[in-house]
Amino acid sequence: MAVLDTGIDATHPDLTGAVVGAQDFTGSASGADDRDGHGTHVASIITGEHEKYRGVAPDAKLLNGKVLNDFGSGQESWIISGMEWAAATQGADVINMSLGSSMPSDGTDPLSQAVNRLTAETGSLFVVAAGNTGGMPPSPAAADAALTVGAVDHSDNLAEFSSRGPRWTDNAIKPDITAPGVDIAAAKATHGRIGTPVDPTHVRLSGTSMAAPHVAGAAAILAATHSSWAAAELKSALMGSAKPHPSLTVFEQGAGRLDVAKAVKQPLRSSPASVSAGVALWPHNDDEPIRKTLKYHNSGSTPVSAGVSALVRDPSGNPAPAGMFTVSTATLTVPAGGAAEVVVTIDTRVNGPDGIYSGVVEAGGVRTPISVNREVESYDVAVKFLDENGNLTPESSIRFVDIDVPRAFIPDNPTGSPVARLPKGRYFVDGGSGSAQTRLNLHMEPEFVVAGNRALVLDARKARPIGYIVDKPGAKTGSAYFAFLRKTTWQGGTGSSFIWPNFDGVYVMPSETAAAPGQFTYATQARMAEPDGNGGFTTSPYMYNLRTDIDGRVPASLMVTVRDGQLAKVRSEHGITAAGSFGRRDDFVTRPLPYTLDEFFTPDFPWYSKFAQYGVDGSVQSSMNFQVRRSFKAGQAVTERWNFGVFGPAFVPLPNTVNTSAARAGDVMLFSMGLFADPDPRRVGYSNDTGSTTLYRNGEQIGTEPWSGYGLHTVPAGDGQFRLHTEASNPSEVSTKVVVDWTFRSGTTTSQEALPLMAVRFAPHVDARQRVSRLVPTVIPVQIDHNSGGQVRSLSVQVSHDDGLTWKTAPVANFNGKWFTVVSHPGTADTVSLRATAKDTEGNGVEQTTYRAFLLR
Repeated sequence: MAVLDTGIDATHPDLTGAVVGAQDFTGSASGADDRDGHGTHVASIITGEHEKYRGVAPDAKLLNGKVLNDFGSGQESWIISGMEWAAATQGADVINMSLGSSMPSDGTDPLSQAVNRLTAETGSLFVVAAGNTGGMPPSPAAADAALTVGAVDHSDNLAEFSSRGPRWTDNAIKPDITAPGVDIAAAKATHGRIGTPVDPTHVRLSGTSMAAPHVAGAAAILAATHSSWAAAELKSALMGSAKPHPSLTVFEQGAGRLDVAKAVKQPLRSSPASVSAGVALWPHNDDEPIRKTLKYHNSGSTPVSAGVSALVRDPSGNPAPAGMFTVSTATLTVPAGGAAEVVVTIDTRVNGPDGIYSGVVEAGGVRTPISVNREVESYDVAVKFLDENGNLTPESSIRFVDIDVPRAFIPDNPTGSPVARLPKGRYFVDGGSGSAQTRLNLHMEPEFVVAGNRALVLDARKARPIGYIVDKPGAKTGSAYFAFLRKTTWQGGTGSSFIWPNFDGVYVMPSETAAAPGQFTYATQARMAEPDGNGGFTTSPYMYNLRTDIDGRVPASLMVTVRDGQLAKVRSEHGITAAGSFGRRDDFVTRPLPYTLDEFFTPDFPWYSKFAQYGVDGSVQSSMNFQVRRSFKAGQAVTERWNFGVFGPAFVPLPNTVNTSAARAGDVMLFSMGLFADPDPRRVGYSNDTGSTTLYRNGEQIGTEPWSGYGLHTVPAGDGQFRLHTEASNPSEVSTKVVVDWTFRSGTTTSQEALPLMAVRFAPHVDARQRVSRLVPTVIPVQIDHNSGGQVRSLSVQVSHDDGLTWKTAPVANFNGKWFTVVSHPGTADTVSLRATAKDTEGNGVEQTTYRAFLLR
């Protein structure tokens, strides 16, 4: 059999001699070895040989097809090549695929189609993980021929993450079976990164990825017992012997939980292994009965007699009406080595609730899942896409999203005139034609009502360009966002949004329908500046930040005129920390540092902004960004300073949110802190620095990381005194080195909690080159961030003018809750280093040293 995954660590003691062939399809430098850990874990669930963590089929031999790279991701072409290799070239009878996309599929995607094709051509059984979204199964789990596996816990309860059906668009039964997939202990790859450690060579993982190899191992046992069986026989035997959970539907569990022992012993199996009977179109008075034949095979040496019954429930979970599901015989005798047939008749003319019916046909212990969709009141919507010349265009698509039920409909569109079959109701329409490379035409309807057959024409000739007209005639858009956002009555919302370089080639049709106030928003947002003639904005002295929200509908007028007088004006100053550097604002305007920028903001809208300093070689030297949004009033004039020292660590409180810059969950501590923020209390900042971070508990080292401000550590349970030491060297001309020691107490938590760390921010009024005058004392405002919201009790400051060789105490004062220090400078000094020591009311403390914090002129 084969495992298509992240590779396999064939040197693991549990897998000694198990891997008999390998090929890498990813081009990884590590070859077919597993540097992620996923594939090795999967492989050992199938065939691991260990006294405690034994695989399902410990004698099975494996082919190792590495189709996912060392970070657990892969391209469809890699995966399909691996499937071809395993099935067609190597002749593997069972192929495990614990992989998939995150989006639901109807089984027509390339991977699913490859599963179907290779199954038909080779007889190989593809065992595929159902997915971990809790939603509809993705590609390739949606494939008809796949044996799709959901996950249950140790009590056979469906795992919350396990994807479940019905399948997207056609309501077919998926998954087909379930197996254990929660907290599964199995082999750890030598170089693997994932999993919760169990011992030095084993980890625990959860997912349908862990459930699938349980089934694949069982399939390998059956294949060895019945050498003539191909995919269909293996699939039906495993499904027909599964153990059902009485509280789960076939769309959640398929036939039930894998039962290996019963699968090996049970002689009876059905063909097909499940029946998805499709849709009976509304209205139902003229429906034709649907007949499906089940053939029962007996692989045993004696005849098998069994009662036959259809156990089906309606959409509400009640038994289906009498006469809707009937079988051609109540008893069945299957001869030894032979077969017998039962015809199942589904008569949707029988009065009952509309919707999806599901259940099983049971015969001699064999459970065959069955379902049919007795369509609710529905109608045809005939759609036509017309291009700019009025011709039908298949270069188009449309999506109908139900406003009152969480579902969407996307009709096939080979000609440009699809017909959508929609249940009666209200829909958000998301349609478009053309392409981003030429011209994109968008047509959005906030509330399209379906109460009968309808026609909908999406005519590109009615579309209009979108964008902004501003006072500065040379301004061009360099960053564009436009969105169509619809609220729904079910949890969440729907819509479409786009982030593009500009609005060029984008045309939008005014909507013909409207939603109630507050239910639909058409939004546009842009950053505009003066182009430099070379495709960039390296000379612009200004930048517009514009936002427009239209309630209820897409308006007839789509070009928005904005006057400078309607906007807030912000003068942005940008400092420099290394000679020859460039500053980039909001991934847009890039200019040699230092520089100033006149910014215009749409008032009363919450804006994020960010800044990055680049070297002449294009490398990022430092970056900082607002953690919280800020807004401005019309006519307001503001000055903002970026990249002015002193630089250091920062903790920005977020409303109603635990700050995860330094947090503890249970007995795991996470630290992820930038050490080079400027003094603005709303920002955090980072640098291309080198350093380390070490955590101590009660004086003993817990762990260390070769990066500044970062660590992930499991600590002993219970209360303890901790010290976190971090230091970072920065290749700029100021704040060249930051050294911080935090001391704090912490105990085991029941939820994620912020740790009581503090950061001291010094804010001298330096010039654009980080200098102050040495001729007069420098008054320095000081702010102390507290990560968990505690109260600061004390602060002391020391200053050095010789790069930390000697230190002296600087005076500190607190006026109305604000801290200040004053530093006087020797006439020969060129730099100022600062050391701060602070404690809070609970005894937690910080000692923070910044070398060459700022310069003197």
